[in-house]
Amino acid sequence: MRANLLCFLILLLCTCVPAQMDAQSTSELIEALDDADTDAERYGILYDLTGQLLESGRKEDKALAVTFSKQLYTTAKRLPDTKLVGPAAYTLALAYRNQRDDRNTDKFMAEAVTAGMKAGQPDLIMMAVAERNRLATKARNYREAAAISQRALDYFTKNGDDRSLSALRAQLQREQAALQRRRREIENETRQLAGEIDRLQSEKNQLSGSNQELKGTNQKLKKENLTRAEQLAQRAQELEESNRELAQTQEEKAVVEARVAESKKEISALSREALEQRMLATETREQLVEAELIRQEAEMKAERQSTQLYMALGAGAALLLLVLTVLSRLRVKKRSAEKLKAANNDLDAARQQSDDLLKNILPVEIAEELKATGKARARRFPDATVLFCDFVNFTKTAERLGAEALVQELDVCFKAFDKIMDNYPGVEKIKTIGDAYMAASGLSSRKTLPNDIIRAALDMQKFLNDEGKKRAELGLPFFSGRIGLHTGPVVAGVVGARKFAYDIWGDTVNVASRIEGKSEPGRVNISESTYDRIKYKFRCTYRGKVEAKNKGLIEMYFVEEEFSS
Repeated sequence: MRANLLCFLILLLCTCVPAQMDAQSTSELIEALDDADTDAERYGILYDLTGQLLESGRKEDKALAVTFSKQLYTTAKRLPDTKLVGPAAYTLALAYRNQRDDRNTDKFMAEAVTAGMKAGQPDLIMMAVAERNRLATKARNYREAAAISQRALDYFTKNGDDRSLSALRAQLQREQAALQRRRREIENETRQLAGEIDRLQSEKNQLSGSNQELKGTNQKLKKENLTRAEQLAQRAQELEESNRELAQTQEEKAVVEARVAESKKEISALSREALEQRMLATETREQLVEAELIRQEAEMKAERQSTQLYMALGAGAALLLLVLTVLSRLRVKKRSAEKLKAANNDLDAARQQSDDLLKNILPVEIAEELKATGKARARRFPDATVLFCDFVNFTKTAERLGAEALVQELDVCFKAFDKIMDNYPGVEKIKTIGDAYMAASGLSSRKTLPNDIIRAALDMQKFLNDEGKKRAELGLPFFSGRIGLHTGPVVAGVVGARKFAYDIWGDTVNVASRIEGKSEPGRVNISESTYDRIKYKFRCTYRGKVEAKNKGLIEMYFVEEEFSS
């Protein structure tokens, strides 16, 4: 583009610029710039000068390139030829890019795009848009990159540049794919963080309750242990006093035995009579002493037994306390296990409810993939059949019914349609759009014919016909519908970050909508591609080639009935 523009400038300035200009050096061009008399001559010199400076690898030339590119841009804006502003802005953006100034690069690339659109310069627009997309992608601003490409795409669509339009469409598809990938990554990370937060909060609540119970139990055990320790210390002190009394008694017994020995020595020296009297007295004293000793031993034995009993009772109480503590811990664990089981049951019920809701919104295969991986990839189905149903004179009927009655009647019709779709496993409801109902078949890996969706379409018309007769007998307004079907390739997938929905795209969808618009009230209208797949199962009436908006002539058929088996 720069070469073409240079040729234009040479022709424009042939009377002002010397023929040897191409061979001039940077310094010579700067000197020639000082001698220039007109803006047109200055523009030509500045264009060559900035071109040389941009191609130079020297650091000092980068700053000069910015300076002279600014002069080039200012000069271009003064000239009457608007086609010179865009290349000048693009050149200034390149100079800023060499200095790694992304903000000014994007600013003047945007100026170049705007000027290029005004002057009709598609090559300049494509180069500037590509650079702006590179900067937006570098900053991870995929939404802005998509918006830049979309604006350029709108311009080329309006002005009919097919070559640039195809390139921009491909670029826009890449940027939208990158934006979707980033959005899915953020959604997945958000769900993981939310789940981790819920799990940690649940564990914190459980641990807090267990800690409170353990603290109360520990305080109770400490008090009981302190009381038992005091009782055991008191019993030990009593036992020690009893042992001292026993030792004292044994000492007294030794004294008595010594006296008995001395008495025996005295006996040998006494006469028989005196001896007998003495022996009688001695036996009496010994009996008394023995009786006293027996009494004291019995008291000490009783004391020891009492002490042992207290110690046994203390040990038993400690053991009982230990058993109670263990039982208390077991009860706490049992209650925690029961609470955990109840929480798990609630969680399973909520999960089941969530799964049922998800499968109600999405096809089963897509729902399972979304649960397993956190995302659902778009899929291409080469042989899908798309159905559109629309109510005839909906606006007039709505005015006669009123808002509440209108919504109620729509609800009756759409619920009936949903029930009809449930009767055919291969048919999937896609969405409702105002008073329009959209469904499709062939959205699975298993290849099938569109027989079921044709049966569903006939059932829908039968329901509308029966419902219309009932309401007509009551003197109430009723709906009659047009149905159209077309078979061809579609792309299906899940879109959106919140309130996401399953949808299908492709030219097949547009053609099905056009065929529905060319149907008649109470009839099922199909294209030739659908007819070729069902002609051996259903009796159809050929309508000929019918003009469809933006699609030209399309061969269409009315489905009359299914052949009897």
